[in-house]
This record gives sequence, structure tokens and C-alpha cells, in this order.
Amino acid sequence: MAAAGTRSLRALLEERVLALAARFRAENAPLTPDRMAAGIGFCWRRAPLAGRDGLLDPSRRTILVAAEQSPRRQRFTLAHEVMHHLIEQDGDILSDLHEAYAGPALEQALERLCNLGAAEMLLPGAEVARALAAAGPNPRLVWELADRFGVSEPAAAVALARALGPASLAAAFGGRPLVCYYAFGAGSPPRGAALPPDHPLAGVRDTGLPFRGPLPLPGGARAVSAWARLRRGRVYLLAVEVEAAGA
Repeated sequence: MAAAGTRSLRALLEERVLALAARFRAENAPLTPDRMAAGIGFCWRRAPLAGRDGLLDPSRRTILVAAEQSPRRQRFTLAHEVMHHLIEQDGDILSDLHEAYAGPALEQALERLCNLGAAEMLLPGAEVARALAAAGPNPRLVWELADRFGVSEPAAAVALARALGPASLAAAFGGRPLVCYYAFGAGSPPRGAALPPDHPLAGVRDTGLPFRGPLPLPGGARAVSAWARLRRGRVYLLAVEVEAAGA
């Protein structure tokens, strides 16, 4: 398949997954954990999962969620596992997924689509668009949307990266040395990637002053237009345009 055709198919996949999540939300609101699980005919329970966030057990029609997670994180994990089930039951989406991806990229794409659907399920894209129209790509929206809709910050970051476009990035960093806690979107550094002490984001952590402008990212990508702010020891980043390494 030509590259343009592959990109078009991937965009169509995202649209279908978002529509699937929106339909599930409309049919099962309010989305309490019990209602989310029951919406696919499952129950759910917390369990020690040895490093995994969640797990579908179709034989027992049960969704397992890591017991050590916060309630907000558990809710997002539950939505993520529900999306796994919904996608696996949709023949058209599965067919297009296998046409657009192969090998390890297939599993990565599936996880990304489940994150995308879970974020839409819990945090409607229309609400994210309204918040961005009012505040611009301000990283404070990560914690504000999380608080407003009762979702985890990573869920809010997924939704913001989606709303800002395919070249955008939403991420949070913390600790000493400063490392990536989570990142979604273009040029996403891996979890745990460390930043050098003289990195501009380390300056945000040390001074408390916001940063706006171009920014190098771990792995060689570059944010052309970035906005970073400090809150409770974490540096939150939104970047509207990210260039791949070597671009």
C-alpha cells in the first residue's frame, strides 16, 4: 500500500475507534467502573498484576485492574480494556488494523488506539476542543481537565495530544534527574528517559518559571513550539509541532 493510502487508513481507524468510544459512552453513561464493565457483559475486580495495568479474562468475563493504581488510573485502565474488547469484536476495524500494520507495529497501534478510545470515552473530544479554544495549548489543561472529568492525567494528555493534531506532544516530567513520567503523540520520549541537567525543562523545575519556545526532546526529536509549566514538582509540556529526529 502506498504511504499516503496507509496514512489515510490509519486516520480512518482513529475515526472509527473514536466513534466506537463515543457510542459506548452514550449507551452506558454515567461511566462508573461497574457500568463500563457491564457494558460489554463483564465484571471487574482489582488484583495484583505484576507490572501490568490491566488484563481481560474472557473465559471468566472479568476485567482485572492493578490493585496498586489510583482510582482515577484504574478507571482509565478499565476503559482501555473495554476498548480492547470493543475493537476485537469489530470485524471492520480489525481488518483495517491488520491492513495498516504488521509485526510489532500492530501491537503498538492497537495499544495506541485503545488509549485513544479510552480517553474519548471518559473525556469527550468536544470538551477538550472547547478548553483549547479558551486557553490555547496551555499545559495547565492536563491537570485541569483531569480534575474536571475525574480522569487520570495521562488520560487528559492523550486527549489533548489528539485534539492538537498528529504533530503534537503532551508529556510530564519529574524527579532528579528529570525523567519522562509519560508522553503521548509525536516524538514521544520513552517512560524514564532522562534529561540533562542543563535542559530547559530542568530549568522550569528548578526556577518555577514557565518556558515557551523550541525544545530538544530525548531521542533526537525537536519541539518547534513548546509550552511547559511546573506544578507540584512536575513539569507539564504541550508541544503543537514536533519534528522527528534528523528532520
